Amino acid sequence: MLTSRQPFVRPFLLSILVVSTVTSKLLHLFQHAGSIPTALLALYFPTFFIQEVLLSAATWFLLQKSTSLRSIVGLILVPATASLTFCLCSSQLGFYFVTGSEIRWDAVTSVGNDAEGRKLMLSGLKSFLGSAAILLIMSWIFTRVCSAVFDPWLSALFSTQPTEDMHEESMLDNPKAATRRKRPVRLWTILGVIGTLGLWIIRPKVPYSHMSGAIPFTFLEALVASPAEAHQSGDNAFPLPELISEGHWKAPDGRFKGWSPKFDMGTTTSPDWASGKLPPGFERWSQKNKHVVGPNTIKANGTEQNATTIKNYYNPVNDPLRITNLDQKLLEPLTLALKDRDVPITHVVLVMMESTRKDVFPFKSGSHLHREILNSYKSLDSDLLQQLSANLSHLTPISEILTGESGGFPKTKRDAESSLWEDTAAAGMGGLNVNGVLTGGSLSFKSEIVNHCGVWPLPVDWMDEIKSDIYQPCIMQVLDLFNQFKESSTTESSRDLRDRKWTSIFMQAVTGVFADQNILNDQMGFKKTVYREDIGQKGAKHYHDDIEEINYFGYSEREVYPYMEDAIDDAIKNNERLFLSHFTSTTHHPWALPKGVQSEQYFSDESLIGKHEDMNSYLNSVRYVDTWLGDMLSLLDKKGIANETLVVLVGDHGQAFQEDSPVTGCYENGHISNFRVPLVFRHPLLPKIQITANTTSISIIPTILDLLVQTKSLNEKDSGIALDLMNEYEGQSLIRPYKATDDGRQAWNFGIISAGGEMLSVGSAAVPYRLILPLTQGFEFVFSNIETDPDEVNLLRGWSVDDLVSRVRSVHGDKAGQWVAEAEKVGKWWAGETKRLYNHAE
Repeated sequence: MLTSRQPFVRPFLLSILVVSTVTSKLLHLFQHAGSIPTALLALYFPTFFIQEVLLSAATWFLLQKSTSLRSIVGLILVPATASLTFCLCSSQLGFYFVTGSEIRWDAVTSVGNDAEGRKLMLSGLKSFLGSAAILLIMSWIFTRVCSAVFDPWLSALFSTQPTEDMHEESMLDNPKAATRRKRPVRLWTILGVIGTLGLWIIRPKVPYSHMSGAIPFTFLEALVASPAEAHQSGDNAFPLPELISEGHWKAPDGRFKGWSPKFDMGTTTSPDWASGKLPPGFERWSQKNKHVVGPNTIKANGTEQNATTIKNYYNPVNDPLRITNLDQKLLEPLTLALKDRDVPITHVVLVMMESTRKDVFPFKSGSHLHREILNSYKSLDSDLLQQLSANLSHLTPISEILTGESGGFPKTKRDAESSLWEDTAAAGMGGLNVNGVLTGGSLSFKSEIVNHCGVWPLPVDWMDEIKSDIYQPCIMQVLDLFNQFKESSTTESSRDLRDRKWTSIFMQAVTGVFADQNILNDQMGFKKTVYREDIGQKGAKHYHDDIEEINYFGYSEREVYPYMEDAIDDAIKNNERLFLSHFTSTTHHPWALPKGVQSEQYFSDESLIGKHEDMNSYLNSVRYVDTWLGDMLSLLDKKGIANETLVVLVGDHGQAFQEDSPVTGCYENGHISNFRVPLVFRHPLLPKIQITANTTSISIIPTILDLLVQTKSLNEKDSGIALDLMNEYEGQSLIRPYKATDDGRQAWNFGIISAGGEMLSVGSAAVPYRLILPLTQGFEFVFSNIETDPDEVNLLRGWSVDDLVSRVRSVHGDKAGQWVAEAEKVGKWWAGETKRLYNHAE
């Protein structure tokens, strides 16, 4: 219990609360200061501290010694509130020092509920403890200052004598003099309150309400926030109706089901292959004799029902945004190659590469990152420059082979690299390299859904997809459907590959339980999974005593090598076709390398500590994973299946560092470095083709199916199914000319910004523009022109779309401003429509 024999405790508690709340608010204002005019920031400045002043005054009042209930409440409530506020401010400062971003308490509580998520949070413990130490020192220094400010002011205001240990000098005051001082204090307080309330009344709600929130209130608000009402179907009209009017409709043609989205909501029919029991993911094809006849009603077996009583399903006929390029011929080099030779695709390997940016796949001379490295050196003589270029030439040699893009550095040979994978493909062969690809989500597992299922992710925080319906069949489920029409596989090696059954396996060396990834993988249709939890058990087949955890999520990729070898051996032995999905992990924070792997220094000595250290570690992890990709490809060569395996390599998202953006990491950061990713379709017997398409990874599944059909790697039944399904997915096939527009409509692209429910990246294949669209309050609208500013150095911002449109028009012209206005409308429509398709209750 706090007593008068503890003269420092009460004022110290007040100081902790005041320093924590004020520091938190000043940091909050600093992060938004550049987004509003300085004059308005100064004018409304007093209104930002209303909550802090009230909380501090209440704390002072409760700290006054008394024999009443007030004293008891104060002794319980004040230490708890001060401690909570102190911890929250320490977390806020620590998060800012690491990422340059603002912490969101609702996301913290979500991550904190996950055991693996808590490991992620603990990775910032040093920054948190450092911030806590700074706050404690500041609180100790300002203890007397807080008492000197609050004691005379609040004592005069409420005619209360301050507690002796709150401000000992106040007891020596002459009572009459103290009475005389009360009048001006009260007068100035009243005038201040009236003025502040007046400013509070006249100031705009956006963005100033968000800027006024104070801890611990914002934290408690996040804890008790209630979910919104469920989204109802039919209440989300497409915002550009002139583009979907009857004059633009398209009639059915062969496998193409037509396109008429405005009035006729289309018919969901069951194709011939949907007559039996279908795998999960194909529910909409089993809904016979049912079609939507209006925005709010469903006709089922001739009886109208309310649309909210049944599930929503995706129908390409109804989709106002869908643009298909399946009416286009194959790319000419591909047509010639398939005419001259057989290109079997017996197996498919999909490699999703953690935090892999396009500008490191491969790393190139003259790139933004290369310039950052060069600029870190105060002086570069010819010898040092030659040595640096030699080091950089060995950074991503495998990526150079896979993409067909040269890094631009002079090649040198190292003894340690004698075992690196060497391409066996003939000159001019190797597959498709796609430039211009953005991820569909900067949260790994949302990206995983895009890559494996050909759908947009759900625009809500974290992985609510596991509680909803993924509205298209994932590739593993499609392969399951193929299996239903086949007899059991035999062990005869001569059996036609098209008659073999598929097996699907997912492998990664890190945990599979973070954000319920294991549940997601089961939902998507994987038959077998391998995670850290499997390979780290002593009873695991390839367990060894010196297995090494390189980060808080698990092991390095090499720990799954023997399991990959087993999977390939089993597929060959059982005469099966293998779909193997692998997620790399070393390029995830903290970018640690296994013991024995030498770390290279790319940046200068003096620049590493505190500035380029993270980027240098990241580049080393990129080099490690690049070598690992070569080891995987060597395994395919070793097993004799390289020439019959399609390998798809794609980044799950990028990774922003301080070399790119003031805000680092992916969390609530829409910077282009978090979205631009590599995409390669590797096959030694396919021609090397360079493709440029402003698209997203939603095109992966249609492209895989198209390749399987065009290479005649499917039998007649499976080909018919694949051709049907290719006309169902939203993405375009990348082995055909990409359609940026169609009859006045743009090919819109979307990307979820981690954690998912608050910000959206909106782009279009028709223009180089990009809009960061807030889905909730507290974020700015951001515009960039990737053509003139590829690294997004000069961004335009606005707290309202009208404000941003005005700024864009003044810099980029009327057409760019009009595009922003349309992108905002389409983005908001897309968010609501996607929730409807997932049958997600908000």
